Amino acid sequence: MGFENSAFPLTSGTAYNHYGARNVGGAAGAEAPSAGAEREISVNFDGDALPTKVQVPLGAIVTEIVDFFTGTVSAATVGAQDISAANGAVANYVTITTAADLTVTGPTAGTAVVKYLYVV
Repeated sequence: MGFENSAFPLTSGTAYNHYGARNVGGAAGAEAPSAGAEREISVNFDGDALPTKVQVPLGAIVTEIVDFFTGTVSAATVGAQDISAANGAVANYVTITTAADLTVTGPTAGTAVVKYLYVV
């Protein structure tokens, strides 16, 4: 607990100073800079774009494949690792063991969104 050098600064004519412990914290409106952990990759199946290879980093955790497409996913892989079971349930998360290209096959139109967690 802090203390003051003068209980009545107006009568003593001295400055009103506080000594001792201070409260910590109190940073209002500030956020620590962060890249965030939640990421996503969108794979377009409309045929109007060239296929783009996107690499999923080593250590990423694939959480879900969201369907905005026509048809079904016949295969979803990162390199040779199958990620098609990732459906948003924690028990079905897939940890990527080798950085490799993402491949999603099956849908005939629309977009598949592959969500994953990755901390830089």
